[in-house]
Amino acid sequence: MGRADVQRDVGDYLMKAIQPCWNQPANTHSIARVQIRLNKDGSLAGPPKVLGPVTSQPDKVAEAAARAITRCAPFPGLTPYAAHYDLWRDVILTFNPAEDTSDQPLGVDEKDLEKLLEKYRKKPD
Repeated sequence: MGRADVQRDVGDYLMKAIQPCWNQPANTHSIARVQIRLNKDGSLAGPPKVLGPVTSQPDKVAEAAARAITRCAPFPGLTPYAAHYDLWRDVILTFNPAEDTSDQPLGVDEKDLEKLLEKYRKKPD
């Protein structure tokens, strides 16, 4: 399984796994980015960490995002990817209530995940 496959599968899995726990705060338009550190068994290695504000007031969204992640953890669907643990040990999730997420899962910020993957790619000698 290639790194791009792992990236896509882990991202898809996390989006689907967190969606049922996400309660969008009313009247919010901020965006929150939350970093999670995972153990190999898919459990949280620590509390979700809210990254610097993307918009002026991410507080309610960030709190709701951290609650959703904590409520839905652990993520046992990651265990099949244990051989690629270095690719999903740290993941940054983006919560954007301004987007209508009622009929679609929340997004993993692919650019952030791509940056994470980049440092694990083998450089040509």
